[in-house]
Amino acid sequence: MTETNEPILGATIRSINSNVGTNSDEFGKYEIKLLEGLNRISVSSTGYQTEIFEVVLEKDLVKNIFLKIDQKQLDELVVKVKKKDYSYEVIKHLIDNKTNVLNQYQNFQSKVYIKAVEKVDRKPVKKKENDENDQLSDVLDKKPIIKDSIPNLNIFECSLLRHQNVIGQQKEEKEAVKRIGDQSTLFYKSVTDGEFDLYKNHQKIAKIGDNDIVSFLSDLTFLNYKFQLLKYYFEENQKVYQIKVTPRSLGNALYEGTIEVIEDEWVLRNVDLQLTKRALLRYDEFSFKQEFEKIESRWMPVKTTYEWTLKEGSSKKSGKTEVLQSDFKFDLVLPKRFFGAEVGVTTENAYKRDSTYWESIRPQPLSKDEQKVVKEKERLEILMNSKVYLDSIDKIYNKITVPKIIYSGIGHINRAKKQTWFFDPALGFLDPLAIGGWRVRYGVAYYKRYENRKQFSTNTNLTYGFRNQDLKGQINFNYFYNPIRNSSVNLRVGSGFNVINGSATISDIARRSNFYQNRFIDIRHRTEVFNGFYLNSNLLYESRSDLSNYKFAAFGDKIFTNNTLQTFPTTHVYKTNFGIEYTPRQLFLREPNQKQILGSKFPTFSFNFEKAWPMSGKITSNYTQIAGAVHQTFNIGTIGTSEYRINVGKFLDTTRMAVMDYRYQRGGDRYFFSPAMYTYQLIPKTFPTFDWYFESHYVHQFNGFFTSKVPLLNKTGIREMAGAGFLYVPERKYQYSEVYFGFNRIFKIGRERIRLGSYYVIGQSNDFGIRNGIKFSIEPYNQNRNTWSF
Repeated sequence: MTETNEPILGATIRSINSNVGTNSDEFGKYEIKLLEGLNRISVSSTGYQTEIFEVVLEKDLVKNIFLKIDQKQLDELVVKVKKKDYSYEVIKHLIDNKTNVLNQYQNFQSKVYIKAVEKVDRKPVKKKENDENDQLSDVLDKKPIIKDSIPNLNIFECSLLRHQNVIGQQKEEKEAVKRIGDQSTLFYKSVTDGEFDLYKNHQKIAKIGDNDIVSFLSDLTFLNYKFQLLKYYFEENQKVYQIKVTPRSLGNALYEGTIEVIEDEWVLRNVDLQLTKRALLRYDEFSFKQEFEKIESRWMPVKTTYEWTLKEGSSKKSGKTEVLQSDFKFDLVLPKRFFGAEVGVTTENAYKRDSTYWESIRPQPLSKDEQKVVKEKERLEILMNSKVYLDSIDKIYNKITVPKIIYSGIGHINRAKKQTWFFDPALGFLDPLAIGGWRVRYGVAYYKRYENRKQFSTNTNLTYGFRNQDLKGQINFNYFYNPIRNSSVNLRVGSGFNVINGSATISDIARRSNFYQNRFIDIRHRTEVFNGFYLNSNLLYESRSDLSNYKFAAFGDKIFTNNTLQTFPTTHVYKTNFGIEYTPRQLFLREPNQKQILGSKFPTFSFNFEKAWPMSGKITSNYTQIAGAVHQTFNIGTIGTSEYRINVGKFLDTTRMAVMDYRYQRGGDRYFFSPAMYTYQLIPKTFPTFDWYFESHYVHQFNGFFTSKVPLLNKTGIREMAGAGFLYVPERKYQYSEVYFGFNRIFKIGRERIRLGSYYVIGQSNDFGIRNGIKFSIEPYNQNRNTWSF
């Protein structure tokens, strides 16, 4: 740990007399095995003084080490400019005083007002005559309003009560919320979105980028930043220094801009900073300003302003969020466990506040453009709840047109009842690539949403094959009945085709040998028993038969060689599956009738028990299988993001199993780098396991930690990645291990972010020896979860 009680990642802990060592993790924790008796220990890290001490080990021992900053090492960086530029002395004073600032309260409460406004500029689109949107506009407009007079703004407004303690735990209560337009790219709609506490060594803002941002007040700031005193001035007899902050190199995630520091107090007065482009993932540009005031002898941020720009296809967005804090109260007596997993709650009436309420709490009036948008929104809300509006908009949406019949599909909506029907378009009638050749298909879907956010949906489709003159299809019912506990029940009934091995490689997944015919009834249920603990259950009946009597088109033979069937007797399975998932300390926000999961710093543990039951009079599967897994994604400061998954499983009983019941270990694809958390890259062929198996996967995305420091390469946006995997199958006496490393780059396509990569893989097995190859990958960015995943 540092002297300010912050963890040091990668500190080296070494036993001098036994020559064994280890490194500290992201939390500053370490574990080292020592000999009994006297041990001489050395602890070192770049930028800190090496600590050497002796311990006498008789049993397990917990030892906390606090490293001091190595001023001599840091002074070497600034000695040449020290006499010329006083800014370095100012920064040193700030760093020396930051412990006092970070510990100036045990907890505090404040009122927070947030207003985010985003302007959207779109390229004009040519419109057809009698466009349906124009018809809808005519319905909405009781008074003639020129469309161009209403600015295209996305607005978020909120009033909340905030609590936070000295270690950063927080809780908020939203008392009023207003949302207008698209909210997806508005920054800071909750204190849980992340804040720029510049007194801490690093700041992690998941909605901004992948990596921790190094503060200019970090213990090792002089390794990362240059400073220049621009001027000083006096404010109420206080001397204020204005200092320019510049990264020493392009770096990976750093700030640049200006700060103002009060002499003698040695605290920040104002900051005006922007993030380097390499720190950004979602936005093209991002900056923020902070103003601090002294309140009851404590320096607190009273105003923060965020600004950003981004381009999405033909649209350009520019946004601004103002966050105002007031009415501070310090060191309140709070109930035990006040700061828990529920980090925020939105009151029942928060979304029902009228204009009178908002006018009474706004620190300053809305601009003219904002007033226009808000008034238009309020007018439309009144219309949207009227029968005239609902009937009119339903009539337009429900109108049957030739384009709908051919390619977009026919919808029928009743907004008053919040229900929708959808009928497939004609272009979906024919399926030329189906098993057995051309088939015709048709589908119908129904959806209903309730006021309390419960949802019910059903869809059905029928298919008919010309070559085999067979009719197949299925119907699916889904009821999302408890939004607070994310509880749902699903029922599927039907007949069709299924794959024998869902883990088959890309080259094998579509072969005839991987398909069979089935008839099935499938019931699934999922619910949250308590926070972070989910219970999954599944009951399945399935009749399976091969395709030996099925006629095929010649198309498959042209794509695949040796495209032969897999034959087996008709079998049945009656299967139950019970599973649990648990994520300790899962943080969440509670909305009216809804729970929003924020994630956890702890891994997710899961366990599944699957049993196929024997039945008399039929050939049925009869087996028992258990499986467990641990999965976690975590950030390692400025070094990047790590992810790992460990799976263990076993068949307890294999009395009778069909090929589709096997547990398969997936082989690698020839050129494609398959999802690293679930597959191995260089196993030559997919194979089944019937006893114990152990799988482990690990990937670390450096996110430009190294490439950002290489001249010229740092301008390309190329990032580095490395990982490894290990598989052990005792029944085959088979072990496989692999390591890989390579580079990737993020590309923006419209609203989406895509990461393309190329990696070199080395695999070793006691079966085939050593192999290597180059693989390519493509990964989309999930903006809802702020993760790279499909």
